[in-house]
Amino acid sequence: MSDTFWVALGSIGATAGFFAIAWQAYLARADGKVNRLIAADTIRARLDSQAPTVRVTLSPPTWPPLSAPSMGGMPVSAWPHDQLWHFPAQQDGSNRIYLQQQLTVTNASDRRVQIQFDGDLIKAGTDGRTYPAGKFILEPESEGVEVHLQKHFTIKELSENYFARQDDQELPHRVTGTVTVDDDRDNGSTDQWDLVLTGCPVEPVEDRDGLWRVALPHLTEGSGLRTLDFQVLAPRRRTHWISRTKNIPLPSPEIGNLLRG
Repeated sequence: MSDTFWVALGSIGATAGFFAIAWQAYLARADGKVNRLIAADTIRARLDSQAPTVRVTLSPPTWPPLSAPSMGGMPVSAWPHDQLWHFPAQQDGSNRIYLQQQLTVTNASDRRVQIQFDGDLIKAGTDGRTYPAGKFILEPESEGVEVHLQKHFTIKELSENYFARQDDQELPHRVTGTVTVDDDRDNGSTDQWDLVLTGCPVEPVEDRDGLWRVALPHLTEGSGLRTLDFQVLAPRRRTHWISRTKNIPLPSPEIGNLLRG
């Protein structure tokens, strides 16, 4: 055989050896990442077992939608079904329509927790006015705190929601809020609930151009509450911390993120 054959064969053998070593290195690296995944899952399970039990309970939205309160207080009066809005004269008027949903946050654990409310979450004050729910400490085994996811809209804004739904588009006007719960440990957890209330609670009056009203009950689909999009069991997102003060979260549990690269 020619020298060329043996040189080629040697090159193939060297290449195969290189790929074998590279494959072994990849497996070793993958094994290390899998071990880190298992370790992270173990830590996550421990943090879950030690996390305080905090519940966010949502009631169905108030129906019919509410009218504007006086002196900045909590709205309590519902818009009547015979209320009519004339477009364009009243489409941007001062009469506001409130969408409202009550929620209760309960601390069922034996530790104090910090609750922070952001967005369109309000609480009634002792003076009868409403204020942003803000941030406060919830004591162990508390009866809970009641707040409202609430925002007002013009009839024009809600009519835009109506037309967006007719076109299968995302509704542009929404009530949104976030509930964040932190425990008192640096190596602890943070729970977060993102809340959304929207819908098209008003409708055009048939055969009456330029007139709108609160959505009427439907013979088969039920009350006007059917026109609202809301949650009564909001999903919870939990962040596990290696160190909260140093802003070091536990890595994501997704295997793909740990095995890439």
